[in-house]
Amino acid sequence: MKRRHFLVSLLTLSLMKLNAVNFREEKPEAWIKSNLNSAAAALYGDKKFAAIKESTKVELIAAKSIVRDPEQIPIQIKSKIKAKSVAIFQDANPQSLVTVFTVEEDGIIDYELNIKMEIKGTLFVVVEGIDGVLYYARQFIDVVHLRCSGAQ
Repeated sequence: MKRRHFLVSLLTLSLMKLNAVNFREEKPEAWIKSNLNSAAAALYGDKKFAAIKESTKVELIAAKSIVRDPEQIPIQIKSKIKAKSVAIFQDANPQSLVTVFTVEEDGIIDYELNIKMEIKGTLFVVVEGIDGVLYYARQFIDVVHLRCSGAQ
């Protein structure tokens, strides 16, 4: 019986149409920009980005003070906005755009992930609502490299 459920689930998944957008192919300029604003404008368009709104409905949770491991900076993004996409930008690395998530209809925005930032900088999260409006939250993160000074 369990095998039958597995096969039916597998068949259902293979018939589902995934609506994920390949932003690397569709918006290649956004991935090479080194400035937060220019990367976001390249991703969403100048006109749409010009009307971006800071919102308390976009919650960005990250260490504000000292982060000891620049390779593993934990962040969490939450929002109750009905959205098409969520994008993460930062200004500490050469390329500003970190990732873009496509949000399915009735998708829940509650993401936890680790990012890498080589130096201190600003983390910038943009949520594109299903109405096409851009909402954002930003936070400064202080990265300090701590070196082990053990005996050699």
